[in-house]
Amino acid sequence: MFGWGVAAEYVKRTDQPWIQKNIPYKICHTFVANPTSNNNDGATCCCGAEENEHEPGYTKDLAITEWSPDLHIRRHNGTCFGKIKFVEEDGTHQPDYVRISDDMLNKKSGTMRVMELLETRWRLPKPNLLISVTGGAQDFHCPPELEKRFKRGLAKAAKSTDAWITTGGTNTGVMKLVGEAVRGTSFGSQIVTIGVATWGIIKNREQLAVTNEKKIVKDYETKESRIRRGAFLDPNHTHFLLVDNGKQYEYGGEIKFRAALEQKISERYREGNYTLPQICILIEGGPNSIKTLLETVKLGNPGLVIAGSGRSADVLAEAYRLSSPEEAIDKNGDKITIRVLSEVNTEDLNVVVSKKFPNMRPEDKDKIHREIIELLSYDKLLTIYELNDSKEFDLALLAALIRGNKEGTSSLASMKLAITWDRPNLAHSLILPSSKFSEKEKSDLLRIAIVQNKPVFIKMMLEQDLDMKHFLTHEMLASLYNEIDNTVVCFKTLRKMSQGGQGIKNKVKAKLSLIHIGMLLEEILEGTFQSTFTCKEFKDNELDMQSKPFENPYDVMVFYAVFVESQEMAKLFWERSRTPIATGLIACKILKFLAETQRNRLKRDEENERKLLEYAGEFESLAVGVMNQTFKDRNHQKELWMEVLLIKHRSLGNLDLVQLACTTEASNFIAQGAVQTLLTDIWLGQIHAAQHWVKIFIAACIPIAGPLFLMRYTKIGASSDPDLDGQNKGKEDPGLKEMDTQFELAALENGKEGEVETDGGQIPEEMIRKRKLTTWEKLLYFYNAPCVKFQYHVVMYLLFLGIFIYTLIFARPNKKDEYNEDKNTDGDWMSGSKYSGYEIYLVLYVISTIPIEIIQVVEQVPKTIRMKLWQYLQDLFNILDVLGIFCFLGGFIVKAFGDITFTVPTSGPLELQNAHHLLMILSFLMYSVRLIQLFRINSNMGPKIIMIGKMMIDLFFFIFLMIIFLIGYGVCAQALMNPNQGLHNPDSIKSNGSIVWDVIFRPYLHVFGELDLDGMYDELQRGHCPVGDETCDADTIKHDPTGQVHYYLVMCLLFVYLMFVNILLINLLIAIFSKSYEDIQADSDIVWKVQRSQMIQEYKDFPIFPLPLSLLYHGYTLVLFLFKSCMGLCREDSLDEDIDETAIYRVSMIEAESREEYQSKMEGEEEMSTSSAYRDLKNELDAIKTMVRQGPASSSSNGQTPNPTNLPDQPPRPPPTASKLTKTKPLRVHMDSRKTPYPGSDVKRFILSDEKVSWFVRYPEYLPVDYTSPEIADQTSDMVDPAEITLKTKIQFNKINYSTVNNKQWTIDRTSHHGKYNVVDGIPQNPKGRTGVIGRGCLQRWGPNHAADTVVTRWHRDDRGEIIKIEGLPVLEFVGIFRQAFNEWAIPGGRCKPNERIFETIKREFSEEALANLSRPATEQTRISEMLAEHFKLGITVYKGYVDDPRNTDNAWIETIAVNYHDSTGKSFSKFPLQSRAGMESGSVGVQWIPIDHNLDLFANHEWIIEKVCYHRDAYNPITEPKRKETQVWMTGL
Repeated sequence: MFGWGVAAEYVKRTDQPWIQKNIPYKICHTFVANPTSNNNDGATCCCGAEENEHEPGYTKDLAITEWSPDLHIRRHNGTCFGKIKFVEEDGTHQPDYVRISDDMLNKKSGTMRVMELLETRWRLPKPNLLISVTGGAQDFHCPPELEKRFKRGLAKAAKSTDAWITTGGTNTGVMKLVGEAVRGTSFGSQIVTIGVATWGIIKNREQLAVTNEKKIVKDYETKESRIRRGAFLDPNHTHFLLVDNGKQYEYGGEIKFRAALEQKISERYREGNYTLPQICILIEGGPNSIKTLLETVKLGNPGLVIAGSGRSADVLAEAYRLSSPEEAIDKNGDKITIRVLSEVNTEDLNVVVSKKFPNMRPEDKDKIHREIIELLSYDKLLTIYELNDSKEFDLALLAALIRGNKEGTSSLASMKLAITWDRPNLAHSLILPSSKFSEKEKSDLLRIAIVQNKPVFIKMMLEQDLDMKHFLTHEMLASLYNEIDNTVVCFKTLRKMSQGGQGIKNKVKAKLSLIHIGMLLEEILEGTFQSTFTCKEFKDNELDMQSKPFENPYDVMVFYAVFVESQEMAKLFWERSRTPIATGLIACKILKFLAETQRNRLKRDEENERKLLEYAGEFESLAVGVMNQTFKDRNHQKELWMEVLLIKHRSLGNLDLVQLACTTEASNFIAQGAVQTLLTDIWLGQIHAAQHWVKIFIAACIPIAGPLFLMRYTKIGASSDPDLDGQNKGKEDPGLKEMDTQFELAALENGKEGEVETDGGQIPEEMIRKRKLTTWEKLLYFYNAPCVKFQYHVVMYLLFLGIFIYTLIFARPNKKDEYNEDKNTDGDWMSGSKYSGYEIYLVLYVISTIPIEIIQVVEQVPKTIRMKLWQYLQDLFNILDVLGIFCFLGGFIVKAFGDITFTVPTSGPLELQNAHHLLMILSFLMYSVRLIQLFRINSNMGPKIIMIGKMMIDLFFFIFLMIIFLIGYGVCAQALMNPNQGLHNPDSIKSNGSIVWDVIFRPYLHVFGELDLDGMYDELQRGHCPVGDETCDADTIKHDPTGQVHYYLVMCLLFVYLMFVNILLINLLIAIFSKSYEDIQADSDIVWKVQRSQMIQEYKDFPIFPLPLSLLYHGYTLVLFLFKSCMGLCREDSLDEDIDETAIYRVSMIEAESREEYQSKMEGEEEMSTSSAYRDLKNELDAIKTMVRQGPASSSSNGQTPNPTNLPDQPPRPPPTASKLTKTKPLRVHMDSRKTPYPGSDVKRFILSDEKVSWFVRYPEYLPVDYTSPEIADQTSDMVDPAEITLKTKIQFNKINYSTVNNKQWTIDRTSHHGKYNVVDGIPQNPKGRTGVIGRGCLQRWGPNHAADTVVTRWHRDDRGEIIKIEGLPVLEFVGIFRQAFNEWAIPGGRCKPNERIFETIKREFSEEALANLSRPATEQTRISEMLAEHFKLGITVYKGYVDDPRNTDNAWIETIAVNYHDSTGKSFSKFPLQSRAGMESGSVGVQWIPIDHNLDLFANHEWIIEKVCYHRDAYNPITEPKRKETQVWMTGL
């Protein structure tokens, strides 16, 4: 706002009249000669100015002998203001200044005008701290280390708190030191540094007194001045208040004004009862500095003394050291701590004062002594900073502020400083307990923590119930990006975008906008991601969008944190993201881009590059982990996890997760089980998964009959698959979008009778009408399946290559003169034509591939054509396709113009017919190499193809090294064997081509063993002139002993060459190949799955007709498109057209729940690992102690030391697959399941300690009570298991049991939501540990007893119908029932009956327990059932799993599914006639709407379920933090 690059136009012309009218200064209007003046140049006025220095219009009266300020000084309208351009500087920094009267602050009106000047005219930001620096006005020596600490700490403190710094403003002493501190930082221009100087002592002040209204910027020189007295202004301050008292060359004229100004500023920015915090820093200084500090401390502001800086500062530091603390009573009667000097110490202090001020008068020393004594009485407000202090200066400043925090002073600045210096312990212990920040203050603190990259404080602010949506507006996000540090990798890229490609050389930094951020995101994601910041709607309304919050603020902040390379901050926001999978994938891609950018820099930082790649891998692992958790928890809910993969997010550029994974190159995510299962479904289409590929191939070979009679298909419902229509390709199943809770819950019953298998997953028979496929549908589904299209394509491609081979080798066309009707054309069905029938087929085949390649380009995910082409050409096989097509069509065209002949000057005529044949050969080469692509679908061949590509890169570098040795040896050998080349030696003259052969190709053949030593010797003889041959030049080398030496040198070179190349380089190449093979082989499964996904995506959109018949299909499509275009039937695709907000919300809830479960799992595993290591160490130590106690006698007879792990009193270690229950903490395991007595009986449980609950802890003394309720044991109905389990009971645990009784089939689900549980001696074992009771208790079934709970909610409203909010969050209320048997409130629910689906259980239990449906008439029961069916359509599954229920035993337990149905309007569920009926099985005697506005004590784990509902609905959560942590730890075990 007022930086180094501020333009001259900053001071608006409209400000001039206001300043002239409201900011006066003083002038001496009467010249009165000073009789005591010693000025040789002329008379000097009593005001200190010479006569020519007075303002025009002054009077000179020789009769006046006495000069009085009240009479001879008057105010003058303000004409001295503007901007200062320091001539010796670069001119980019132009601080504001104004000449102001010293009595402006004496009246309230003047104070208001000064404040308006600062706030409105100079537009200074609101300060959060006022730092007043006082000290020596003359230059002084400061220890270099102390000076360095002070500069760094002062700038850091001021910037972090948006502080204002006030100084004397001149370029001397401490003021110069402050200016250097501010200017020496990258953010110095953003620190408000106000210089309050006396106008009369400023050198060259006449340059600032120019009254030309058109010239706002005043040139000011700081090197030379005609006046020796005074001081120059410091060029590093941002603003100057030049105080004028009408006198000249008199120091101290600004002291009172500055003190009053600081006090007025403190009062001006009062917030409630809190004034603006101030601190006074004393550096060096004279006697007046001690008084200044004393006056500051008297006002309750802390002071910080820099010991070691000299004079006054050293005197105060020594006085503080010599004094001792004592308790005293202040004027209010409160106890305070003061510091007192003893008589001896007082004498020592006087010695120090005399040493520091040797010329001071005795009375002045006494005055200083009194001031020091008074200063020491303010012990709490006085802090001494010494050079040997371990703390940095900024920390000392923070400690002084917090230590001297007076009552009525805001703690906001203290908190800001705590954030800056990363002292969360100080914030927790000193600031937060006594502070309650407003929402705006929380936002300010969070912003500071984000900018300064302090994740601990970010988390601290988020835990303060900060509204993130209120905080993160578009304007706030843009400001955060504008404060990115220039050391991060993306800084240069962003600055280049903001300056339109000018780079960062421009001194004036252009402001970043969110449009630039969107452009960078699109560049990183290679055009596949369409940012909302670059859409037309945002660009047209950018100003209106500034204050608009983000829908998903945490997602946006993840990207910001990744850009600034703060992994901890990014993970902190990711943990709260609504789309954790997609956000993790995009963050992974951004980090890979930053790593690549770092790698391509000239100054490469390998450590930072490695760190960025590690961060990228971590985010990809997080995304994969959440998706794995989703897939694992909802493996039998296929439509749910498929919806997570296929839903398109508007905030993510309208991409689904599969597209996003391909864009971000997240190979681990693509290889994830859910993605591969989805791709398998796409690959097979509607063909049943049990069909072998050989059977599919046979069916494809038998047209019509094969697909109809050999294939099995998945059955479909009344609505056909959307991919039947070509217009719906790529769109997700509408059935997924319209899925309701009935489908969701029924899908939990996967594998049960009465269900049918569809493309969307398992859907109950009652929900849809299953039917067989029609004949036409079977044919369409079969031939449209990608796997069938792939097989046809392979066959046709092999046929194409076979015909191509035939035309190249066996049927090469004759020349033109041989084409005539008289020629024998037997076997050629295109007789008489220039082209054979085989060539026509090849041409049609190649032409039919062109539309396919064009479609591949168009359907690339990027938005622009350039990026589509770039993405398309990233695949080598696509490049081969393009080259093959161009070569083939080029050859075809050349043949068409084969009559044309070109004349080459050196070689004669050249016919195009030969070029045709060469182009065809090149085309065949491309197509034959492309055959490799077809093997990518194979799990064995696919990775090998990747290995070939990787080894080709390695081979390139090997060839580069080999060429170096090859050229070196070849040139030297050629020069030795034929030294007379070019001289007159007829036998040695060789052609250029022959020389190239000898230099390059002969050494190359040597590598493969083709040495040809005899030929080399003959070459040597020919290259040397025979002895005595007079035809040779005199300079030629003869075949004498010199020539023999050449031969031996060549042999030596050959030996060295083969040693390096054949042994060293070849073995190096083998090692490189081995390394590449091992690297790819280690990830061969992932590599193959990525290749497989690419193949499936390609053949999914492949035409249904095989090539070249696909030309008919593409021709029909083109004609249809042109017809629709002419008729105006085509419409543009809308980004929001296919987006279902309800589905997006449902998916976000699923992802959030999976992320929580995954995080709990990771935390549990980490805790498990730590505790396991601790336990192992403890066991080893105990074993050693035992051996030491037992001594030598404990050794075995053979002298071996006994194995400590086999000691008899040591419990066995749990196996690697230990239950998650072992991760739980004491006092939080099986709380309700260990309550005694057992419900409904007097049976006392076996008492268990927390450590003995887990089955993995040995407990031979465990003697549980065997109890099964008599009412349950005596029942013989199919609803209840037999009392004892025998082989005849035929109970199959961990499976869905089917049985037929009285011609009726019963289905009982004995699987667990948590996977397979142990069965010991035929009896199931509670997966969560011991309970103290064996048997079934009062439960009906051995093992899991499945139940369903219904959480019906609505918003809690007041009498006016307004939603009640607490802490800014709406309050929910739910339907609760009172269970008399347990004397607790609970959620309506109950156990599932045999053959009963979960949705039916939910309706039945809610109608019985909350609506008393059984006691109502039949017509009323029917009406209620219809109401439930209507309103219970869309719900959220908030929990499914184990219930810590008091009825659980070691062999029987309860598992539930909790579903939330929410009425957002409050009108739907209000129609339900809530009513309870006493005496029911559940014991429900009361039912009512219960507001969730206080801590609830509910039955079993229902309280945790309620908390989950609050989270999903973004509602107020009243559960206290300790209880929440306890519940989360308990759920970790689940």
